[in-house]
Amino acid sequence: MLKTHNKMLSLIVLMLCFNKAALAQQPQNPPLLNTVNSQSNEQSPLIKGVKPTLVSDELLFLEGPTWSTQDNAFYFSEMNFASSQALGPDSTIYKLVLPNTLTTYLKHSGTNGLYAKGESLYTLNHKTQSLSKINIKSKTNTVVVKKFDGLSFSSPNDMTMHKNGDIFFTDPNWQLGERTQQMPYTGVYKLSNTGVLSLIDDTLEKPNGVALSPDQRTLYIGDFSNRVSKYAIDKNGDISPREDFIKVTSPDGIKVDSAGNIYVSSHKKGVINIYTPHGKKIDRIKLGPNVTNLAFGGKDRKTLLITTAKGLFTLDVKVTGLAN
Repeated sequence: MLKTHNKMLSLIVLMLCFNKAALAQQPQNPPLLNTVNSQSNEQSPLIKGVKPTLVSDELLFLEGPTWSTQDNAFYFSEMNFASSQALGPDSTIYKLVLPNTLTTYLKHSGTNGLYAKGESLYTLNHKTQSLSKINIKSKTNTVVVKKFDGLSFSSPNDMTMHKNGDIFFTDPNWQLGERTQQMPYTGVYKLSNTGVLSLIDDTLEKPNGVALSPDQRTLYIGDFSNRVSKYAIDKNGDISPREDFIKVTSPDGIKVDSAGNIYVSSHKKGVINIYTPHGKKIDRIKLGPNVTNLAFGGKDRKTLLITTAKGLFTLDVKVTGLAN
């Protein structure tokens, strides 16, 4: 009887620990649909008086938007936290043709972050614990990398690509599910254009959003320690040690526009804060709880697609955004 009782207690403790870890990435409240933005600075890239437009509030937890020039459409992931969590939440990739034509692209994709480049849709896949890519037309999936030093990644989350083809991606453990974490840390990695995988940083707590500056010489990464860090990249592609840059509550997705402004979604606060390249806050887009990510797209790349725990929004801005 005592052994059975102890087993039950151990199971309950394990479930509580898992629920606590997953809670921060799950919807706690529905988004505020009467969205507003504030105009606080003349440097702001936002258009005065223009508010985000709701595309849909009929979806679940949304993440990882990207713009494809291949077929002039956005792609994004939907994660179902009511599904089995054995391999992380079940995911579906949707396609959005502006202004509001939504179609299902791929069910049971296992994806979080997406990155479109040419004919490929790169996926950060928690189901297969890999960085993979899908041929947009044929939907053929290819695993690019899934292990480092012989250990499986936890749940790859987000990526960006240097103009030279180097890929930078984050691997927190948000969607690890019921699997045992093999990595002794949550890391940031670089996959070079020659196929060499290297560890950039193993000191961050659940690294998440990642983006590059317009000149490709600065890498921005947000993590669960309520900060965005920056890393200098030299002409040879070597990465300098981390520097503290901006304090942001629960930073999630990060994007940069052609003027170097940095858009950081604050998951818990429900806003997207906008900063100059020097880290000065110049404006914000207020949406409600659980803002997750954003991407620039549209004909002139001046349309933001914003994902949240339930609502999908678009917002026109003044400044052209960088590719993903």
